[in-house]
Amino acid sequence: MTIPGIDLMAPDAFTDGIPYDYFRDLRARPGLTRAADAEGNEFWYATRHRDVVTVSRDHKAFSSSPSTMTSVRLQDSDYRIITFLDAPDHTRMRQLTFKAFAPARIAALGESIRRIVGTLLATACEKGEFDLAEDVALPLPFEVLGELIGVPGSDREMVLRWARQTVNLGDPEYDAAAAGGPDVFTQLLDYFLEFARYRDRHPADDMFSLLLAARRKGDRLTTEEIGVFATTLITAGSETTYCSVSGGVHALLRHGDQLAALRDDPGLLASATDEVLRWVTPVTHFARNTVEETEVAGQRITPGERVVMWYTSANRDEEVFEAPDRFDIRRRPNQHLSFGGGGPHVCIGNGLAVLELRTFLGAALDLLPRWELAGTPVRAETNFMNSIKHLPLRCR
Repeated sequence: MTIPGIDLMAPDAFTDGIPYDYFRDLRARPGLTRAADAEGNEFWYATRHRDVVTVSRDHKAFSSSPSTMTSVRLQDSDYRIITFLDAPDHTRMRQLTFKAFAPARIAALGESIRRIVGTLLATACEKGEFDLAEDVALPLPFEVLGELIGVPGSDREMVLRWARQTVNLGDPEYDAAAAGGPDVFTQLLDYFLEFARYRDRHPADDMFSLLLAARRKGDRLTTEEIGVFATTLITAGSETTYCSVSGGVHALLRHGDQLAALRDDPGLLASATDEVLRWVTPVTHFARNTVEETEVAGQRITPGERVVMWYTSANRDEEVFEAPDRFDIRRRPNQHLSFGGGGPHVCIGNGLAVLELRTFLGAALDLLPRWELAGTPVRAETNFMNSIKHLPLRCR
Protein backbone atom coordinates (compact mmCIF):
# COMPACT_ATOMS: atom_id res chain seq x y z
CA MET A 1 0.00 0.00 0.00
CA THR A 2 1.37 3.41 -0.97
CA ILE A 3 0.57 6.22 1.46
CA PRO A 4 0.97 9.85 0.37
CA GLY A 5 2.32 12.15 3.02
CA ILE A 6 5.63 12.99 4.64
CA ASP A 7 8.83 12.08 2.78
CA LEU A 8 10.58 10.21 5.59
CA MET A 9 13.66 9.81 3.42
CA ALA A 10 14.29 13.56 3.20
CA PRO A 11 17.30 14.68 5.30
CA ASP A 12 15.17 17.39 6.97
CA ALA A 13 12.18 15.12 7.62
CA PHE A 14 12.55 15.35 11.39
CA THR A 15 13.87 18.89 11.91
CA ASP A 16 10.49 19.86 13.38
CA GLY A 17 10.26 16.67 15.42
CA ILE A 18 9.34 13.05 14.77
CA PRO A 19 5.95 12.85 12.98
CA TYR A 20 4.41 10.44 15.48
CA ASP A 21 0.87 11.06 14.20
CA TYR A 22 1.94 10.02 10.71
CA PHE A 23 3.60 6.86 12.03
CA ARG A 24 0.43 6.10 14.01
CA ASP A 25 -1.54 6.29 10.78
CA LEU A 26 0.90 3.93 9.04
CA ARG A 27 0.70 1.39 11.90
CA ALA A 28 -3.09 1.39 11.67
CA ARG A 29 -3.11 0.42 8.00
CA PRO A 30 -2.81 -3.22 6.88
CA GLY A 31 0.39 -4.67 5.49
CA LEU A 32 3.51 -2.64 4.84
CA THR A 33 3.78 0.83 3.32
CA ARG A 34 5.35 1.41 -0.09
CA ALA A 35 7.55 4.50 -0.36
CA ALA A 36 10.30 6.06 -2.45
CA ASP A 37 12.96 8.71 -1.95
CA ALA A 38 13.73 11.71 -4.15
CA GLU A 39 16.12 9.63 -6.29
CA GLY A 40 13.40 7.07 -7.02
CA ASN A 41 14.73 4.34 -4.74
CA GLU A 42 11.79 2.31 -3.45
CA PHE A 43 11.28 0.79 -0.01
CA TRP A 44 8.81 -1.13 2.09
CA TYR A 45 8.27 0.51 5.48
CA ALA A 46 7.86 -1.71 8.55
CA THR A 47 6.38 0.51 11.28
CA ARG A 48 4.77 -1.96 13.72
CA HIS A 49 6.75 -3.50 16.56
CA ARG A 50 6.01 -7.08 15.51
CA ASP A 51 6.97 -6.42 11.88
CA VAL A 52 10.28 -4.80 12.82
CA VAL A 53 11.06 -7.80 15.03
CA THR A 54 10.16 -10.20 12.20
CA VAL A 55 12.48 -8.51 9.71
CA SER A 56 15.28 -8.17 12.28
CA ARG A 57 15.30 -11.84 13.16
CA ASP A 58 14.87 -13.33 9.70
CA HIS A 59 18.50 -13.28 8.61
CA LYS A 60 17.87 -15.78 5.82
CA ALA A 61 15.44 -13.59 3.89
CA PHE A 62 16.91 -10.22 4.85
CA SER A 63 20.52 -9.16 4.39
CA SER A 64 22.55 -6.26 5.83
CA SER A 65 24.88 -6.33 2.81
CA PRO A 66 25.99 -4.16 1.11
CA SER A 67 24.54 -1.53 3.48
CA THR A 68 21.82 -0.91 6.06
CA MET A 69 21.75 2.82 5.27
CA THR A 70 19.12 4.62 3.22
CA SER A 71 19.20 8.27 2.16
CA VAL A 72 22.00 9.56 4.36
CA ARG A 73 25.50 9.71 2.95
CA LEU A 74 26.96 6.28 2.27
CA GLN A 75 30.60 5.41 2.71
CA ASP A 76 32.46 4.31 -0.41
CA SER A 77 34.76 1.75 1.18
CA ASP A 78 36.22 -1.59 0.25
CA TYR A 79 36.65 -2.41 3.94
CA ARG A 80 34.40 -4.95 5.62
CA ILE A 81 32.29 -3.09 8.20
CA ILE A 82 30.67 -5.40 10.77
CA THR A 83 27.23 -3.79 10.54
CA PHE A 84 27.14 -4.47 6.78
CA LEU A 85 28.09 -8.16 7.01
CA ASP A 86 25.95 -11.30 7.08
CA ALA A 87 26.67 -14.76 8.46
CA PRO A 88 29.10 -16.43 8.48
CA ASP A 89 31.35 -13.35 8.25
CA HIS A 90 29.24 -11.33 10.70
CA THR A 91 29.08 -14.25 13.16
CA ARG A 92 32.85 -14.63 13.04
CA MET A 93 33.41 -10.92 13.70
CA ARG A 94 31.01 -10.89 16.67
CA GLN A 95 32.62 -13.95 18.22
CA LEU A 96 36.13 -12.55 17.88
CA THR A 97 35.21 -9.08 19.17
CA PHE A 98 32.95 -10.21 22.03
CA LYS A 99 35.64 -9.92 24.70
CA ALA A 100 35.85 -6.17 24.13
CA PHE A 101 32.24 -5.91 25.34
CA ALA A 102 32.17 -8.69 27.93
CA PRO A 103 30.11 -7.63 31.01
CA ALA A 104 33.16 -7.62 33.29
CA ARG A 105 35.10 -5.36 30.92
CA ILE A 106 32.18 -2.94 30.59
CA ALA A 107 31.69 -2.89 34.37
CA ALA A 108 35.39 -2.07 34.78
CA LEU A 109 34.75 1.16 32.86
CA GLY A 110 32.27 2.31 35.50
CA GLU A 111 34.73 4.48 37.43
CA SER A 112 36.06 6.10 34.25
CA ILE A 113 32.51 6.87 33.09
CA ARG A 114 31.63 8.45 36.46
CA ARG A 115 34.78 10.57 36.27
CA ILE A 116 34.08 11.70 32.70
CA VAL A 117 30.43 12.52 33.48
CA GLY A 118 31.40 14.43 36.63
CA THR A 119 34.01 16.50 34.81
CA LEU A 120 31.70 17.36 31.92
CA LEU A 121 28.83 18.35 34.22
CA ALA A 122 31.06 20.48 36.46
CA THR A 123 32.61 22.28 33.50
CA ALA A 124 29.19 22.95 31.94
CA CYS A 125 27.63 24.24 35.16
CA GLU A 126 30.56 26.60 35.75
CA LYS A 127 29.59 28.43 32.57
CA GLY A 128 26.16 29.36 33.93
CA GLU A 129 24.70 28.98 30.43
CA PHE A 130 25.73 26.03 28.31
CA ASP A 131 24.71 23.79 25.43
CA LEU A 132 23.98 20.38 26.89
CA ALA A 133 24.24 18.67 23.49
CA GLU A 134 27.61 20.23 22.61
CA ASP A 135 29.16 20.46 26.08
CA VAL A 136 28.03 17.15 27.61
CA ALA A 137 26.06 14.76 25.38
CA LEU A 138 28.48 14.83 22.45
CA PRO A 139 31.86 14.51 24.22
CA LEU A 140 30.60 11.91 26.75
CA PRO A 141 30.47 8.85 24.47
CA PHE A 142 33.60 9.88 22.58
CA GLU A 143 35.57 10.22 25.80
CA VAL A 144 34.32 6.83 27.02
CA LEU A 145 35.06 5.14 23.70
CA GLY A 146 38.51 6.72 23.73
CA GLU A 147 39.08 5.01 27.09
CA LEU A 148 37.70 1.68 25.83
CA ILE A 149 39.71 1.69 22.62
CA GLY A 150 42.86 2.96 24.30
CA VAL A 151 43.46 6.09 22.23
CA PRO A 152 46.70 7.65 23.59
CA GLY A 153 46.22 10.90 25.50
CA SER A 154 48.39 12.78 23.01
CA ASP A 155 46.06 11.76 20.15
CA ARG A 156 42.74 12.05 21.98
CA GLU A 157 41.87 15.62 20.96
CA MET A 158 42.63 14.96 17.29
CA VAL A 159 40.64 11.71 17.16
CA LEU A 160 37.66 13.20 18.97
CA ARG A 161 37.69 16.18 16.61
CA TRP A 162 37.44 13.84 13.65
CA ALA A 163 34.85 11.63 15.31
CA ARG A 164 32.63 14.63 16.11
CA GLN A 165 32.17 15.18 12.38
CA THR A 166 30.66 11.72 11.89
CA VAL A 167 27.47 12.32 13.94
CA ASN A 168 24.25 13.81 12.56
CA LEU A 169 24.86 12.32 9.12
CA GLY A 170 23.62 14.69 6.44
CA ASP A 171 23.66 17.82 8.62
CA PRO A 172 26.21 20.30 7.13
CA GLU A 173 27.09 21.66 10.59
CA TYR A 174 28.57 18.30 11.61
CA ASP A 175 28.92 16.06 8.58
CA ALA A 176 32.10 17.28 6.87
CA ALA A 177 31.52 15.31 3.67
CA ALA A 178 27.92 16.55 3.37
CA ALA A 179 29.26 20.09 3.60
CA GLY A 180 31.84 19.40 0.88
CA GLY A 181 34.72 18.93 3.29
CA PRO A 182 37.16 16.06 3.85
CA ASP A 183 35.96 12.53 4.54
CA VAL A 184 36.84 12.21 8.22
CA PHE A 185 35.80 8.54 8.24
CA THR A 186 38.80 7.86 6.00
CA GLN A 187 41.06 9.92 8.27
CA LEU A 188 39.91 7.93 11.30
CA LEU A 189 40.30 4.69 9.40
CA ASP A 190 43.87 5.50 8.38
CA TYR A 191 44.69 6.37 12.00
CA PHE A 192 43.25 3.19 13.50
CA LEU A 193 44.76 0.96 10.82
CA GLU A 194 48.17 2.33 11.66
CA PHE A 195 47.48 2.06 15.40
CA ALA A 196 46.42 -1.58 15.02
CA ARG A 197 49.68 -2.36 13.20
CA TYR A 198 51.61 -0.59 15.96
CA ARG A 199 49.82 -2.54 18.70
CA ASP A 200 50.54 -5.80 16.85
CA ARG A 201 54.24 -5.01 17.34
CA HIS A 202 53.88 -3.44 20.79
CA PRO A 203 51.08 -5.09 22.84
CA ALA A 204 49.56 -3.26 25.82
CA ASP A 205 46.57 -3.53 28.14
CA ASP A 206 43.99 -2.07 25.75
CA MET A 207 41.23 -3.14 23.37
CA PHE A 208 43.54 -3.40 20.35
CA SER A 209 45.82 -5.86 22.13
CA LEU A 210 42.82 -7.81 23.44
CA LEU A 211 41.41 -8.19 19.94
CA LEU A 212 44.79 -9.02 18.43
CA ALA A 213 45.14 -11.82 20.98
CA ALA A 214 41.60 -13.17 20.47
CA ARG A 215 41.43 -16.66 18.96
CA ARG A 216 38.56 -18.92 17.97
CA LYS A 217 39.34 -22.36 16.56
CA GLY A 218 42.69 -21.06 15.37
CA ASP A 219 41.16 -18.04 13.65
CA ARG A 220 42.11 -14.46 14.51
CA LEU A 221 41.33 -10.93 13.39
CA THR A 222 43.78 -9.18 11.09
CA THR A 223 45.16 -5.76 11.95
CA GLU A 224 43.06 -4.38 9.10
CA GLU A 225 39.87 -5.89 10.52
CA ILE A 226 40.64 -4.47 13.97
CA GLY A 227 41.35 -1.02 12.55
CA VAL A 228 38.03 -1.04 10.67
CA PHE A 229 36.21 -2.31 13.77
CA ALA A 230 37.64 0.48 15.95
CA THR A 231 36.68 3.11 13.37
CA THR A 232 33.13 1.76 13.19
CA LEU A 233 32.93 1.62 16.97
CA ILE A 234 33.92 5.24 17.57
CA THR A 235 31.75 6.60 14.75
CA ALA A 236 28.62 4.51 15.32
CA GLY A 237 29.02 3.83 19.03
CA SER A 238 28.40 7.44 20.01
CA GLU A 239 24.92 7.79 18.53
CA THR A 240 22.79 6.16 21.22
CA THR A 241 24.37 8.01 24.14
CA TYR A 242 24.62 11.35 22.35
CA CYS A 243 20.94 11.39 21.40
CA SER A 244 19.57 9.82 24.58
CA VAL A 245 21.41 12.19 26.95
CA SER A 246 20.16 15.38 25.26
CA GLY A 247 16.74 13.90 24.48
CA GLY A 248 16.41 12.45 27.98
CA VAL A 249 17.21 15.76 29.68
CA HIS A 250 14.72 17.53 27.43
CA ALA A 251 12.05 14.97 28.34
CA LEU A 252 12.70 15.24 32.09
CA LEU A 253 12.61 19.04 31.99
CA ARG A 254 9.27 18.88 30.16
CA HIS A 255 7.84 16.25 32.53
CA GLY A 256 8.52 17.64 35.96
CA ASP A 257 6.47 14.95 37.69
CA GLN A 258 8.73 12.25 36.28
CA LEU A 259 11.85 14.13 37.31
CA ALA A 260 10.46 14.55 40.85
CA ALA A 261 9.62 10.82 41.01
CA LEU A 262 13.13 9.87 39.91
CA ARG A 263 14.73 12.17 42.46
CA ASP A 264 12.49 10.77 45.20
CA ASP A 265 13.38 7.20 44.26
CA PRO A 266 16.78 6.74 42.56
CA GLY A 267 15.92 3.04 42.47
CA LEU A 268 13.95 3.93 39.34
CA LEU A 269 17.17 4.70 37.43
CA ALA A 270 17.11 1.38 35.56
CA SER A 271 13.52 1.73 34.34
CA ALA A 272 14.05 5.45 33.67
CA THR A 273 17.04 4.61 31.47
CA ASP A 274 14.92 2.18 29.45
CA GLU A 275 12.14 4.73 29.11
CA VAL A 276 14.52 7.42 27.88
CA LEU A 277 15.84 4.97 25.28
CA ARG A 278 12.28 4.15 24.16
CA TRP A 279 11.07 7.75 24.24
CA VAL A 280 14.03 9.13 22.29
CA THR A 281 14.82 6.13 20.04
CA PRO A 282 18.24 7.53 19.03
CA VAL A 283 18.59 5.69 15.70
CA THR A 284 15.33 6.11 13.81
CA HIS A 285 15.75 3.33 11.27
CA PHE A 286 17.88 0.78 9.49
CA ALA A 287 17.24 -1.06 6.24
CA ARG A 288 17.51 -4.65 5.12
CA ASN A 289 17.91 -6.04 1.62
CA THR A 290 15.66 -8.94 0.62
CA VAL A 291 17.56 -11.93 -0.74
CA GLU A 292 14.80 -14.55 -0.92
CA GLU A 293 11.07 -14.31 -1.38
CA THR A 294 9.19 -13.94 1.87
CA GLU A 295 6.14 -12.35 3.46
CA VAL A 296 5.76 -9.80 6.24
CA ALA A 297 2.37 -8.61 7.55
CA GLY A 298 0.70 -10.36 4.62
CA GLN A 299 2.86 -8.48 2.11
CA ARG A 300 4.84 -10.53 -0.42
CA ILE A 301 8.41 -9.24 -0.71
CA THR A 302 10.70 -10.34 -3.51
CA PRO A 303 14.50 -10.51 -3.79
CA GLY A 304 16.09 -7.14 -4.50
CA GLU A 305 13.49 -5.13 -2.57
CA ARG A 306 14.48 -3.12 0.50
CA VAL A 307 12.65 -2.96 3.84
CA VAL A 308 13.13 -0.05 6.25
CA MET A 309 12.59 -0.86 9.93
CA TRP A 310 11.31 2.27 11.67
CA TYR A 311 12.36 1.81 15.30
CA THR A 312 11.01 5.25 16.15
CA SER A 313 7.53 4.03 15.18
CA ALA A 314 7.83 0.54 16.69
CA ASN A 315 8.71 2.09 20.05
CA ARG A 316 5.34 3.89 20.08
CA ASP A 317 3.28 0.86 19.00
CA GLU A 318 -0.04 0.75 20.87
CA GLU A 319 -0.13 -3.04 20.63
CA VAL A 320 3.00 -3.30 22.80
CA PHE A 321 3.13 -0.16 24.96
CA GLU A 322 0.28 1.11 27.09
CA ALA A 323 -0.20 4.86 26.52
CA PRO A 324 2.91 4.93 24.27
CA ASP A 325 2.91 8.73 23.99
CA ARG A 326 3.27 9.09 27.75
CA PHE A 327 6.77 9.49 29.20
CA ASP A 328 6.70 7.07 32.14
CA ILE A 329 9.91 6.27 34.01
CA ARG A 330 8.14 3.40 35.84
CA ARG A 331 7.20 1.62 32.61
CA ARG A 332 7.59 -2.14 32.97
CA PRO A 333 7.90 -4.18 30.90
CA ASN A 334 9.62 -2.00 28.34
CA GLN A 335 10.26 -3.95 25.15
CA HIS A 336 11.83 -1.06 23.27
CA LEU A 337 13.76 -1.73 20.08
CA SER A 338 16.33 1.04 20.41
CA PHE A 339 19.16 -1.50 20.11
CA GLY A 340 17.46 -3.35 17.25
CA GLY A 341 14.71 -5.91 17.04
CA GLY A 342 16.77 -8.91 18.08
CA GLY A 343 18.50 -11.36 15.82
CA PRO A 344 22.19 -11.43 14.89
CA HIS A 345 22.55 -7.68 14.41
CA VAL A 346 21.38 -6.50 17.83
CA CYS A 347 23.69 -3.67 18.98
CA ILE A 348 26.96 -5.17 20.24
CA GLY A 349 27.63 -2.18 22.51
CA ASN A 350 24.21 -1.93 24.15
CA GLY A 351 25.59 -2.71 27.62
CA LEU A 352 28.03 0.20 27.40
CA ALA A 353 25.34 2.58 26.11
CA VAL A 354 23.01 1.68 28.99
CA LEU A 355 25.79 2.15 31.55
CA GLU A 356 26.71 5.57 30.13
CA LEU A 357 23.12 6.82 30.16
CA ARG A 358 22.30 5.44 33.60
CA THR A 359 25.50 6.92 35.06
CA PHE A 360 24.72 10.30 33.53
CA LEU A 361 21.13 10.33 34.85
CA GLY A 362 22.30 9.40 38.32
CA ALA A 363 24.96 12.12 38.36
CA ALA A 364 22.61 14.79 36.99
CA LEU A 365 19.66 14.14 39.34
CA ASP A 366 20.50 16.93 41.77
CA LEU A 367 21.41 19.36 38.97
CA LEU A 368 18.34 18.95 36.77
CA PRO A 369 15.96 20.97 39.01
CA ARG A 370 18.37 23.92 38.62
CA TRP A 371 18.40 23.75 34.83
CA GLU A 372 16.01 25.63 32.58
CA LEU A 373 15.87 26.20 28.85
CA ALA A 374 17.88 29.24 27.77
CA GLY A 375 16.76 29.10 24.16
CA THR A 376 14.97 26.97 21.59
CA PRO A 377 16.29 23.41 21.12
CA VAL A 378 17.62 22.85 17.60
CA ARG A 379 17.21 19.50 15.87
CA ALA A 380 19.72 18.10 13.42
CA GLU A 381 19.05 17.93 9.70
CA THR A 382 19.13 14.15 9.45
CA ASN A 383 16.53 11.41 9.13
CA PHE A 384 18.86 8.82 10.64
CA MET A 385 19.18 10.05 14.24
CA ASN A 386 16.62 11.56 16.59
CA SER A 387 19.08 14.26 17.49
CA ILE A 388 18.81 17.53 19.37
CA LYS A 389 22.06 19.08 18.22
CA HIS A 390 21.74 22.19 20.41
CA LEU A 391 20.02 22.27 23.81
CA PRO A 392 20.78 25.66 25.43
CA LEU A 393 20.36 25.55 29.22
CA ARG A 394 20.78 27.95 32.09
CA CYS A 395 21.88 26.85 35.54
CA ARG A 396 19.88 28.76 38.16
